[in-house]
Amino acid sequence: MDVKSIRFEIERAMRSIWIYISILIGVFIGTLDLCLFHSIYKTDGTSSLIQAWIGTDYKFAYNSLFYILFPIIACMPYAGTYYSDINNGYDKNICIRSTRIQYMCSKMIAVYLSSFIAVTVPLLFNLFLAAGFYPDNSPERLTFMVAGVIDCNMFPYLFQCHPVIYCLIYILIDGIMGGLLGMVAVCISRWVDSRFSAIMVPFVLYVVVGVVLSEQDLGGWSLYGIVNPIQNALVLWYQPILVFMAVIMVSVIITIIYSKKRDIL
Repeated sequence: MDVKSIRFEIERAMRSIWIYISILIGVFIGTLDLCLFHSIYKTDGTSSLIQAWIGTDYKFAYNSLFYILFPIIACMPYAGTYYSDINNGYDKNICIRSTRIQYMCSKMIAVYLSSFIAVTVPLLFNLFLAAGFYPDNSPERLTFMVAGVIDCNMFPYLFQCHPVIYCLIYILIDGIMGGLLGMVAVCISRWVDSRFSAIMVPFVLYVVVGVVLSEQDLGGWSLYGIVNPIQNALVLWYQPILVFMAVIMVSVIITIIYSKKRDIL
């Protein structure tokens, strides 16, 4: 694997204005949620960190807004650049100095990393901000039962006894799944007609598949159901692993096949 190529693509991703715009969108949504929560519940000692954090704040619409926009936040930073590279011939210039497989691997790594960062930074920022106002207490069952995680959900012990660790684990899961959406955007870039489409197709798939599977009581198999820490859908521990492996395998296979085909052309 070409380390220089990977470093070059990562530097391109980190210099892109879109990664900062994406992070700011997530931070803005999270801050609005915390401001609304604080304006209503103040700091009277009865509210806890896990109730105020946007990931598990089920009382207001901002949780739903963030997780509906989740694929856009993940894909906006760098996932659409592969379409731009193809459209302006930049990929051909790069492949003069390295193989297409090396270029695609570097692109995928940079996209995955940028998507991971764009998703996790707003959630971490909101968690740290909320921690400045609310203690890391266990959620009260009577006041937090609507979003309460029961034994058949993921991480019920952490949710009840170590809420902040529950939040951090879900931030990690969201970053991992956000990276997957970025890879999906790269894979479909060769069949769309604009960078905007490359970003919007994963969004449409994310929402449509999530809604369809939820209607069939299979929400645990959709990214829409997996990424939300409220766990409105019943998600079993093995489902995120299998979804991750399936998307990775399909992405790698498509990338290898298309790279060889484009080299021939």
